[in-house]
Amino acid sequence: MAKMNQNLYGAVGKIGNITFYQSNGETLAREIVKPKNPKTFLQTMQRILLKAAGVAYSKFKEICDHSFEGFGYGSECMNKFKKVNVNYLRDRAVSIQESGQSLDQFYQFSPIDSDAWAPYAIIVSQGHLPEVSVGIDAEGGHVAYVNSPNATYADFTNAWGLRRNDQITFVTVQKIEGKYEVELARIVLNPRNPDGSGAPMTTEIVNSEGEFPCSNWKNQLNFSTFEFDTDHFNFVLGRGGIVVAAGIIVSRKNKGAGCKDKSTDWFRSNCQLVLNEAGFGDDLCSLAQAVEKSYAVSEIDIESEYYLNNAGGGGTGTTGNSTPSGGSGGVTPGEPTYNTMAAINGVSQSIAGGSVNATAPVTTVAISGNNLGEVVFTAKVDGTGDAINPTSHNANGATFSGLNVEAGHSLVVYRGGTLWFTITAQEPYNGGLEEG
Repeated sequence: MAKMNQNLYGAVGKIGNITFYQSNGETLAREIVKPKNPKTFLQTMQRILLKAAGVAYSKFKEICDHSFEGFGYGSECMNKFKKVNVNYLRDRAVSIQESGQSLDQFYQFSPIDSDAWAPYAIIVSQGHLPEVSVGIDAEGGHVAYVNSPNATYADFTNAWGLRRNDQITFVTVQKIEGKYEVELARIVLNPRNPDGSGAPMTTEIVNSEGEFPCSNWKNQLNFSTFEFDTDHFNFVLGRGGIVVAAGIIVSRKNKGAGCKDKSTDWFRSNCQLVLNEAGFGDDLCSLAQAVEKSYAVSEIDIESEYYLNNAGGGGTGTTGNSTPSGGSGGVTPGEPTYNTMAAINGVSQSIAGGSVNATAPVTTVAISGNNLGEVVFTAKVDGTGDAINPTSHNANGATFSGLNVEAGHSLVVYRGGTLWFTITAQEPYNGGLEEG
Protein backbone atom coordinates (compact mmCIF):
# COMPACT_ATOMS: atom_id res chain seq x y z
CA MET A 1 0.00 0.00 0.00
CA ALA A 2 1.28 3.48 -0.87
CA LYS A 3 0.14 7.07 -0.26
CA MET A 4 -0.26 9.31 -3.30
CA ASN A 5 1.24 12.72 -3.94
CA GLN A 6 -0.99 15.76 -4.35
CA ASN A 7 -1.42 15.19 -8.09
CA LEU A 8 -3.41 12.04 -7.36
CA TYR A 9 -5.42 13.22 -4.35
CA GLY A 10 -9.02 12.06 -4.64
CA ALA A 11 -8.25 9.39 -7.23
CA VAL A 12 -10.61 6.40 -7.29
CA GLY A 13 -10.41 3.56 -9.79
CA LYS A 14 -7.86 1.35 -11.51
CA ILE A 15 -4.88 1.97 -13.77
CA GLY A 16 -3.35 -1.26 -15.01
CA ASN A 17 -2.99 -3.49 -11.95
CA ILE A 18 -3.02 -0.57 -9.48
CA THR A 19 -6.24 0.38 -7.68
CA PHE A 20 -6.74 3.81 -6.10
CA TYR A 21 -9.19 4.34 -3.22
CA GLN A 22 -10.00 6.72 -0.38
CA SER A 23 -9.58 5.93 3.30
CA ASN A 24 -9.73 8.36 6.23
CA GLY A 25 -9.24 11.34 3.95
CA GLU A 26 -6.17 9.91 2.23
CA THR A 27 -5.69 8.58 -1.28
CA LEU A 28 -4.14 5.12 -1.19
CA ALA A 29 -3.04 2.69 -3.86
CA ARG A 30 -2.74 -1.07 -3.85
CA GLU A 31 -1.49 -3.52 -6.42
CA ILE A 32 -4.10 -6.08 -7.42
CA VAL A 33 -2.67 -9.57 -7.19
CA LYS A 34 -4.76 -12.40 -8.55
CA PRO A 35 -4.68 -15.35 -6.14
CA LYS A 36 -3.53 -18.73 -7.26
CA ASN A 37 -6.05 -21.39 -8.11
CA PRO A 38 -4.85 -24.54 -6.33
CA LYS A 39 -6.08 -27.67 -8.04
CA THR A 40 -5.92 -30.07 -5.16
CA PHE A 41 -8.29 -33.02 -5.27
CA LEU A 42 -10.38 -31.73 -2.36
CA GLN A 43 -10.65 -28.19 -3.75
CA THR A 44 -11.77 -29.48 -7.13
CA MET A 45 -14.21 -31.99 -5.62
CA GLN A 46 -15.80 -29.27 -3.48
CA ARG A 47 -16.33 -27.12 -6.55
CA ILE A 48 -18.01 -30.00 -8.36
CA LEU A 49 -20.31 -30.75 -5.41
CA LEU A 50 -21.25 -27.07 -5.18
CA LYS A 51 -22.00 -27.01 -8.88
CA ALA A 52 -24.10 -30.19 -8.65
CA ALA A 53 -26.27 -28.71 -5.88
CA GLY A 54 -26.59 -25.37 -7.64
CA VAL A 55 -27.65 -26.86 -10.96
CA ALA A 56 -30.11 -29.19 -9.20
CA TYR A 57 -31.77 -26.21 -7.52
CA SER A 58 -32.14 -24.41 -10.83
CA LYS A 59 -33.89 -27.48 -12.28
CA PHE A 60 -36.25 -27.92 -9.29
CA LYS A 61 -36.74 -24.27 -8.33
CA GLU A 62 -40.44 -24.37 -9.21
CA ILE A 63 -41.09 -26.53 -6.15
CA CYS A 64 -37.90 -26.29 -4.08
CA ASP A 65 -38.20 -22.55 -3.44
CA HIS A 66 -41.04 -23.41 -1.04
CA SER A 67 -40.61 -27.08 -0.10
CA PHE A 68 -38.72 -26.88 3.22
CA GLU A 69 -41.03 -26.69 6.22
CA GLY A 70 -40.38 -23.69 8.46
CA PHE A 71 -38.17 -21.87 5.95
CA GLY A 72 -39.27 -18.73 4.15
CA TYR A 73 -40.24 -18.96 0.49
CA GLY A 74 -37.52 -18.00 -1.96
CA SER A 75 -33.98 -17.40 -0.72
CA GLU A 76 -34.37 -19.17 2.65
CA CYS A 77 -35.53 -22.38 0.98
CA MET A 78 -32.86 -22.04 -1.71
CA ASN A 79 -30.09 -21.74 0.90
CA LYS A 80 -31.54 -24.69 2.84
CA PHE A 81 -31.67 -26.77 -0.36
CA LYS A 82 -28.03 -26.05 -1.17
CA LYS A 83 -26.90 -26.69 2.39
CA VAL A 84 -28.56 -30.09 2.81
CA ASN A 85 -27.62 -31.27 -0.68
CA VAL A 86 -23.94 -30.24 -0.50
CA ASN A 87 -23.77 -31.92 2.90
CA TYR A 88 -25.41 -35.06 1.50
CA LEU A 89 -23.01 -35.23 -1.45
CA ARG A 90 -19.97 -34.63 0.72
CA ASP A 91 -21.05 -37.19 3.34
CA ARG A 92 -21.79 -39.73 0.60
CA ALA A 93 -18.33 -39.22 -0.90
CA VAL A 94 -16.70 -39.63 2.51
CA SER A 95 -18.66 -42.81 3.30
CA ILE A 96 -17.69 -44.34 -0.05
CA GLN A 97 -14.02 -43.63 0.60
CA GLU A 98 -14.18 -44.86 4.20
CA SER A 99 -15.69 -48.13 2.98
CA GLY A 100 -12.59 -48.69 0.85
CA GLN A 101 -14.35 -47.98 -2.46
CA SER A 102 -13.29 -45.55 -5.13
CA LEU A 103 -15.15 -42.38 -6.07
CA ASP A 104 -15.34 -44.01 -9.49
CA GLN A 105 -18.45 -45.66 -7.98
CA PHE A 106 -20.22 -42.32 -7.34
CA TYR A 107 -21.98 -41.18 -10.53
CA GLN A 108 -24.24 -38.36 -11.81
CA PHE A 109 -21.55 -35.65 -12.01
CA SER A 110 -20.02 -33.47 -14.69
CA PRO A 111 -16.80 -31.41 -14.95
CA ILE A 112 -16.82 -27.74 -13.94
CA ASP A 113 -16.85 -26.46 -17.51
CA SER A 114 -19.54 -28.86 -18.78
CA ASP A 115 -23.17 -27.97 -19.45
CA ALA A 116 -24.27 -31.59 -18.90
CA TRP A 117 -26.60 -32.42 -16.01
CA ALA A 118 -28.07 -35.55 -14.49
CA PRO A 119 -29.88 -35.99 -11.16
CA TYR A 120 -28.34 -37.51 -8.06
CA ALA A 121 -30.43 -38.57 -5.04
CA ILE A 122 -31.57 -34.97 -4.59
CA ILE A 123 -33.21 -33.89 -1.32
CA VAL A 124 -36.19 -31.87 -2.60
CA SER A 125 -38.23 -31.32 0.57
CA GLN A 126 -38.06 -31.66 4.34
CA GLY A 127 -40.77 -31.61 6.99
CA HIS A 128 -42.63 -33.72 9.54
CA LEU A 129 -45.55 -35.09 7.48
CA PRO A 130 -45.74 -38.81 6.60
CA GLU A 131 -43.23 -39.72 3.93
CA VAL A 132 -44.51 -41.55 0.85
CA SER A 133 -41.93 -43.98 -0.53
CA VAL A 134 -41.55 -44.30 -4.27
CA GLY A 135 -40.01 -47.09 -6.33
CA ILE A 136 -38.92 -47.31 -9.96
CA ASP A 137 -39.61 -50.45 -11.94
CA ALA A 138 -36.86 -50.67 -14.55
CA GLU A 139 -38.09 -54.09 -15.69
CA GLY A 140 -41.59 -52.79 -16.34
CA GLY A 141 -40.69 -50.00 -18.74
CA HIS A 142 -38.90 -47.66 -16.32
CA VAL A 143 -42.05 -46.48 -14.53
CA ALA A 144 -42.32 -45.00 -11.04
CA TYR A 145 -44.77 -46.46 -8.55
CA VAL A 146 -46.18 -46.07 -5.05
CA ASN A 147 -47.59 -49.00 -3.09
CA SER A 148 -51.26 -49.22 -2.08
CA PRO A 149 -53.28 -52.23 -0.88
CA ASN A 150 -56.16 -51.39 -3.28
CA ALA A 151 -57.28 -48.78 -5.80
CA THR A 152 -59.44 -46.38 -3.73
CA TYR A 153 -58.73 -43.10 -2.01
CA ALA A 154 -59.28 -44.68 1.41
CA ASP A 155 -56.78 -47.45 0.68
CA PHE A 156 -54.16 -45.02 -0.52
CA THR A 157 -54.57 -42.45 2.26
CA ASN A 158 -54.78 -45.02 5.06
CA ALA A 159 -51.68 -46.81 3.82
CA TRP A 160 -49.60 -43.61 3.98
CA GLY A 161 -51.23 -41.67 6.82
CA LEU A 162 -52.65 -38.97 4.54
CA ARG A 163 -55.76 -36.80 4.88
CA ARG A 164 -58.47 -35.41 2.67
CA ASN A 165 -57.25 -32.16 1.01
CA ASP A 166 -53.57 -33.09 1.32
CA GLN A 167 -51.66 -32.07 -1.78
CA ILE A 168 -49.50 -34.72 -3.40
CA THR A 169 -46.73 -33.49 -5.71
CA PHE A 170 -45.35 -36.15 -8.04
CA VAL A 171 -41.78 -35.56 -9.18
CA THR A 172 -39.88 -37.41 -11.88
CA VAL A 173 -36.73 -36.84 -13.88
CA GLN A 174 -37.00 -38.45 -17.30
CA LYS A 175 -34.44 -39.09 -19.98
CA ILE A 176 -35.88 -37.80 -23.24
CA GLU A 177 -33.77 -37.86 -26.40
CA GLY A 178 -30.58 -38.06 -24.38
CA LYS A 179 -31.41 -35.16 -22.05
CA TYR A 180 -32.72 -35.14 -18.50
CA GLU A 181 -35.98 -33.26 -17.93
CA VAL A 182 -37.81 -32.52 -14.66
CA GLU A 183 -41.56 -33.26 -14.76
CA LEU A 184 -44.07 -32.30 -12.05
CA ALA A 185 -47.74 -32.91 -11.34
CA ARG A 186 -49.88 -32.23 -8.30
CA ILE A 187 -53.19 -33.62 -7.13
CA VAL A 188 -55.46 -32.77 -4.22
CA LEU A 189 -56.92 -35.66 -2.24
CA ASN A 190 -60.50 -34.46 -2.57
CA PRO A 191 -62.80 -37.08 -4.15
CA ARG A 192 -66.27 -36.16 -5.36
CA ASN A 193 -68.25 -38.48 -3.10
CA PRO A 194 -68.66 -37.15 0.48
CA ASP A 195 -66.52 -39.55 2.46
CA GLY A 196 -64.15 -40.55 -0.33
CA SER A 197 -63.90 -44.10 0.89
CA GLY A 198 -64.92 -45.78 -2.32
CA ALA A 199 -63.68 -43.32 -4.89
CA PRO A 200 -61.25 -45.01 -7.27
CA MET A 201 -57.95 -43.14 -7.54
CA THR A 202 -57.57 -43.59 -11.28
CA THR A 203 -61.08 -42.34 -12.06
CA GLU A 204 -60.98 -39.31 -9.80
CA ILE A 205 -57.43 -38.21 -10.60
CA VAL A 206 -56.86 -38.90 -14.28
CA ASN A 207 -59.30 -38.69 -17.15
CA SER A 208 -59.00 -40.48 -20.47
CA GLU A 209 -56.68 -37.77 -21.83
CA GLY A 210 -54.26 -38.19 -18.93
CA GLU A 211 -55.24 -34.94 -17.22
CA PHE A 212 -56.50 -34.71 -13.67
CA PRO A 213 -59.88 -32.96 -13.63
CA CYS A 214 -59.29 -29.92 -11.43
CA SER A 215 -60.80 -27.11 -13.49
CA ASN A 216 -60.31 -24.53 -10.74
CA TRP A 217 -56.77 -25.65 -9.97
CA LYS A 218 -54.07 -23.54 -11.60
CA ASN A 219 -51.40 -26.22 -11.75
CA GLN A 220 -53.08 -28.64 -14.13
CA LEU A 221 -50.27 -30.87 -15.36
CA ASN A 222 -50.36 -34.08 -17.34
CA PHE A 223 -49.75 -37.69 -16.38
CA SER A 224 -48.65 -39.98 -19.17
CA THR A 225 -49.84 -42.92 -17.09
CA PHE A 226 -51.49 -43.30 -13.70
CA GLU A 227 -52.95 -46.74 -13.21
CA PHE A 228 -53.39 -49.30 -10.48
CA ASP A 229 -51.59 -52.61 -11.03
CA THR A 230 -52.08 -55.36 -8.41
CA ASP A 231 -50.72 -53.53 -5.36
CA HIS A 232 -49.32 -50.22 -6.54
CA PHE A 233 -50.00 -47.21 -8.70
CA ASN A 234 -47.70 -46.75 -11.67
CA PHE A 235 -47.16 -43.17 -12.78
CA VAL A 236 -45.17 -41.43 -15.48
CA LEU A 237 -45.46 -37.69 -15.98
CA GLY A 238 -45.37 -35.39 -18.95
CA ARG A 239 -43.93 -36.75 -22.18
CA GLY A 240 -43.31 -40.24 -20.89
CA GLY A 241 -39.55 -40.63 -21.17
CA ILE A 242 -37.42 -43.14 -19.28
CA VAL A 243 -37.84 -42.44 -15.56
CA VAL A 244 -34.41 -42.10 -13.94
CA ALA A 245 -35.44 -40.43 -10.65
CA ALA A 246 -38.70 -40.02 -8.76
CA GLY A 247 -40.23 -38.84 -5.51
CA ILE A 248 -43.44 -37.61 -3.86
CA ILE A 249 -43.91 -34.53 -1.66
CA VAL A 250 -46.89 -34.33 0.71
CA SER A 251 -48.11 -30.81 1.57
CA ARG A 252 -50.78 -29.97 4.14
CA LYS A 253 -52.27 -26.57 4.90
CA ASN A 254 -51.47 -25.39 8.44
CA LYS A 255 -54.87 -24.08 9.45
CA GLY A 256 -53.49 -22.44 12.57
CA ALA A 257 -50.83 -20.42 10.74
CA GLY A 258 -50.86 -16.65 10.61
CA CYS A 259 -51.06 -14.85 7.30
CA LYS A 260 -47.82 -12.85 7.68
CA ASP A 261 -45.23 -15.63 7.88
CA LYS A 262 -45.58 -17.78 4.74
CA SER A 263 -43.00 -20.26 6.08
CA THR A 264 -45.66 -21.51 8.53
CA ASP A 265 -48.49 -21.77 5.99
CA TRP A 266 -47.77 -25.36 4.94
CA PHE A 267 -46.40 -28.54 6.43
CA ARG A 268 -44.22 -30.81 4.27
CA SER A 269 -42.94 -34.35 4.11
CA ASN A 270 -39.37 -35.47 3.56
CA CYS A 271 -38.59 -36.39 -0.03
CA GLN A 272 -35.27 -37.58 -1.43
CA LEU A 273 -35.35 -38.80 -5.01
CA VAL A 274 -34.80 -42.48 -5.66
CA LEU A 275 -32.71 -43.37 -8.71
CA ASN A 276 -33.07 -45.83 -11.52
CA GLU A 277 -29.42 -46.19 -12.47
CA ALA A 278 -30.32 -48.62 -15.25
CA GLY A 279 -31.95 -45.74 -17.08
CA PHE A 280 -28.96 -43.42 -17.11
CA GLY A 281 -26.81 -45.21 -19.67
CA ASP A 282 -23.09 -44.64 -20.03
CA ASP A 283 -23.11 -40.87 -20.62
CA LEU A 284 -22.26 -39.86 -17.06
CA CYS A 285 -19.09 -39.09 -15.14
CA SER A 286 -18.21 -40.51 -11.78
CA LEU A 287 -17.10 -38.00 -9.14
CA ALA A 288 -13.50 -39.15 -9.63
CA GLN A 289 -13.75 -38.69 -13.42
CA ALA A 290 -15.34 -35.25 -13.01
CA VAL A 291 -12.45 -34.16 -10.78
CA GLU A 292 -9.89 -35.50 -13.24
CA LYS A 293 -11.54 -33.77 -16.20
CA SER A 294 -11.82 -30.52 -14.25
CA TYR A 295 -8.04 -30.44 -13.84
CA ALA A 296 -7.90 -29.80 -17.58
CA VAL A 297 -9.65 -26.44 -17.12
CA SER A 298 -6.82 -23.93 -17.48
CA GLU A 299 -8.18 -21.54 -14.87
CA ILE A 300 -11.38 -20.98 -12.95
CA ASP A 301 -12.22 -17.29 -13.20
CA ILE A 302 -12.07 -15.71 -9.75
CA GLU A 303 -15.38 -14.07 -10.58
CA SER A 304 -17.03 -17.44 -11.02
CA GLU A 305 -19.26 -18.87 -8.28
CA TYR A 306 -17.10 -22.00 -8.42
CA TYR A 307 -13.96 -20.14 -7.38
CA LEU A 308 -13.39 -20.82 -3.70
CA ASN A 309 -12.85 -17.52 -1.91
CA ASN A 310 -9.32 -16.97 -0.61
CA ALA A 311 -8.06 -20.08 -2.39
CA GLY A 312 -4.43 -19.12 -1.93
CA GLY A 313 -1.28 -21.16 -1.78
CA GLY A 314 -1.91 -23.19 1.33
CA GLY A 315 -4.37 -25.73 2.68
CA THR A 316 -6.87 -28.01 1.05
CA GLY A 317 -9.93 -26.19 2.37
CA THR A 318 -13.02 -27.32 4.19
CA THR A 319 -16.68 -27.46 3.33
CA GLY A 320 -19.09 -25.33 5.33
CA ASN A 321 -22.86 -25.27 5.33
CA SER A 322 -23.48 -24.40 1.73
CA THR A 323 -20.41 -22.68 0.31
CA PRO A 324 -17.04 -24.44 0.49
CA SER A 325 -14.12 -22.31 1.62
CA GLY A 326 -10.55 -22.31 0.42
CA GLY A 327 -7.22 -22.82 2.12
CA SER A 328 -4.99 -20.23 3.71
CA GLY A 329 -3.06 -17.57 1.83
CA GLY A 330 -4.34 -15.41 -1.01
CA VAL A 331 -5.14 -11.72 -0.96
CA THR A 332 -7.90 -11.46 1.59
CA PRO A 333 -8.11 -12.97 5.08
CA GLY A 334 -10.86 -15.52 4.58
CA GLU A 335 -14.53 -15.51 3.72
CA PRO A 336 -17.07 -13.24 5.40
CA THR A 337 -17.85 -14.51 8.89
CA TYR A 338 -21.30 -14.98 10.36
CA ASN A 339 -21.26 -11.46 11.82
CA THR A 340 -20.26 -9.80 8.54
CA MET A 341 -23.46 -8.14 7.33
CA ALA A 342 -24.81 -6.44 4.23
CA ALA A 343 -27.77 -4.10 4.45
CA ILE A 344 -29.33 -4.59 1.00
CA ASN A 345 -32.02 -2.04 0.21
CA GLY A 346 -31.97 -1.35 3.95
CA VAL A 347 -32.57 -4.98 4.98
CA SER A 348 -29.60 -6.46 6.86
CA GLN A 349 -28.50 -10.08 6.46
CA SER A 350 -25.38 -12.14 7.06
CA ILE A 351 -23.14 -12.70 4.05
CA ALA A 352 -21.23 -15.59 5.66
CA GLY A 353 -22.41 -18.08 3.03
CA GLY A 354 -20.87 -16.07 0.21
CA SER A 355 -24.17 -15.89 -1.68
CA VAL A 356 -27.34 -14.01 -0.71
CA ASN A 357 -30.60 -13.00 -2.37
CA ALA A 358 -32.54 -9.75 -2.36
CA THR A 359 -35.71 -8.40 -3.89
CA ALA A 360 -35.09 -6.52 -7.13
CA PRO A 361 -34.08 -3.87 -7.86
CA VAL A 362 -31.01 -3.77 -5.64
CA THR A 363 -30.25 -0.07 -5.15
CA THR A 364 -28.03 0.16 -2.05
CA VAL A 365 -25.60 -2.22 -0.35
CA ALA A 366 -23.90 -1.33 2.94
CA ILE A 367 -21.28 -3.87 4.11
CA SER A 368 -20.27 -3.88 7.77
CA GLY A 369 -18.03 -6.02 9.94
CA ASN A 370 -15.20 -5.99 12.43
CA ASN A 371 -11.64 -5.21 11.34
CA LEU A 372 -12.23 -5.67 7.64
CA GLY A 373 -9.05 -3.72 6.95
CA GLU A 374 -8.35 -1.09 4.33
CA VAL A 375 -8.54 -3.46 1.39
CA VAL A 376 -10.48 -1.83 -1.45
CA PHE A 377 -14.02 -2.97 -2.24
CA THR A 378 -15.41 -2.97 -5.78
CA ALA A 379 -18.43 -4.53 -7.47
CA LYS A 380 -19.61 -5.56 -10.93
CA VAL A 381 -23.06 -6.39 -12.26
CA ASP A 382 -23.04 -10.08 -13.21
CA GLY A 383 -19.27 -10.03 -12.65
CA THR A 384 -18.65 -8.32 -15.97
CA GLY A 385 -18.05 -4.85 -17.34
CA ASP A 386 -16.72 -1.83 -15.47
CA ALA A 387 -15.97 -1.97 -11.78
CA ILE A 388 -18.30 -0.02 -9.48
CA ASN A 389 -16.50 1.77 -6.67
CA PRO A 390 -18.09 2.29 -3.24
CA THR A 391 -19.53 5.69 -2.39
CA SER A 392 -17.87 5.40 1.02
CA HIS A 393 -15.33 3.06 2.58
CA ASN A 394 -13.48 2.62 5.88
CA ALA A 395 -11.80 -0.14 7.89
CA ASN A 396 -15.19 -1.53 8.98
CA GLY A 397 -17.03 -1.67 5.68
CA ALA A 398 -18.15 0.01 2.49
CA THR A 399 -21.35 1.40 0.99
CA PHE A 400 -22.53 1.20 -2.62
CA SER A 401 -25.43 3.47 -3.57
CA GLY A 402 -27.18 4.53 -6.73
CA LEU A 403 -27.31 0.94 -8.00
CA ASN A 404 -30.03 -0.56 -10.18
CA VAL A 405 -29.52 -4.33 -10.27
CA GLU A 406 -32.64 -5.80 -11.86
CA ALA A 407 -34.23 -9.21 -11.33
CA GLY A 408 -32.29 -12.04 -12.93
CA HIS A 409 -28.97 -10.25 -12.44
CA SER A 410 -26.37 -10.31 -9.69
CA LEU A 411 -24.04 -7.85 -8.01
CA VAL A 412 -20.65 -9.47 -7.48
CA VAL A 413 -18.69 -7.78 -4.68
CA TYR A 414 -14.89 -8.01 -4.58
CA ARG A 415 -12.48 -7.33 -1.75
CA GLY A 416 -8.88 -6.73 -2.70
CA GLY A 417 -9.49 -8.09 -6.20
CA THR A 418 -10.98 -11.36 -4.94
CA LEU A 419 -14.65 -12.32 -5.16
CA TRP A 420 -16.09 -11.94 -1.68
CA PHE A 421 -19.82 -12.53 -2.05
CA THR A 422 -22.66 -12.32 -4.59
CA ILE A 423 -26.10 -10.72 -4.31
CA THR A 424 -28.74 -12.15 -6.64
CA ALA A 425 -31.68 -9.88 -7.42
CA GLN A 426 -34.99 -11.73 -7.56
CA GLU A 427 -38.58 -10.89 -8.40
CA PRO A 428 -40.88 -10.83 -5.36
CA TYR A 429 -41.97 -14.39 -4.57
CA ASN A 430 -44.99 -15.39 -6.67
CA GLY A 431 -45.47 -18.91 -5.43
CA GLY A 432 -43.69 -21.16 -7.94
CA LEU A 433 -45.86 -24.26 -8.38
CA GLU A 434 -48.71 -22.57 -6.62
CA GLU A 435 -50.31 -23.88 -3.47
CA GLY A 436 -53.41 -22.83 -1.61
